[in-house]
Amino acid sequence: MADFNLFYKKYNSFLSTFKATSLDNYDKSKPNKYLCFDTSQQVINFDKIVEDKYPDSSMRPKAFDAIFFDEKENIIYLIEFKNQKKPDKEEVEGKLLDGKKEFDLLLSGLNISKDDYKIIFCLVYDKYHPKHERHKRGLFKSLTFEFLEQYKKSYLVNDIYTEDVTFFTKQFKKKTLKELAC
Repeated sequence: MADFNLFYKKYNSFLSTFKATSLDNYDKSKPNKYLCFDTSQQVINFDKIVEDKYPDSSMRPKAFDAIFFDEKENIIYLIEFKNQKKPDKEEVEGKLLDGKKEFDLLLSGLNISKDDYKIIFCLVYDKYHPKHERHKRGLFKSLTFEFLEQYKKSYLVNDIYTEDVTFFTKQFKKKTLKELAC
C-alpha cells in the first residue's frame, strides 16, 4: 500500500492554507469573511479537488473544505469551516458523507489504505454573537451536532470535533504542536 504523501504529490496543485479554505464568500452581498487567518500551515483544498473532478456544479457532490495531514501521528483531518450562527444540519451531514465518499475513492485510486490512518472530521464554526447569546452555545452545540456522533459510531470516521474556531486553534496546537493563527 502507498502512503498518504502520494496523495499530496498527486494533488499538490490544490495545496492551500487554512485562511484560503476558511473563506466564506457564499453571500455575494456581504464582504468576504475568513474564519482562520493562518497561512503558515499547508492544507489541501478538498473543495477545489471536487470542483475539478466534477466541473458541472449540478453533478458535484458536497465536500468539506480542507484536508490536513499530521504526519507524526498519522492523522488525517477533514475540515469544514462554517461561518453561520446555525449551520444547516443537512448541509453539514452532506459535506461529511459525500466528501468522505469522494475522499475514499481518491485514496483507493492511489492504492492508499484508509485503515492505516486515523481520520477525524472537524466542523469549525464561528462563535455566537452578540455576547447576550453566548450562553446558548452549549445547548446549541449538543442539539445541533449530536447527529454527527452516529458517523463515529459507524466507523465512517474515527472521531468528530465540532468546536468554535478559538477552541479548534487551541486543540490544533495541542495535538500537532504547531501554531495556528485563527
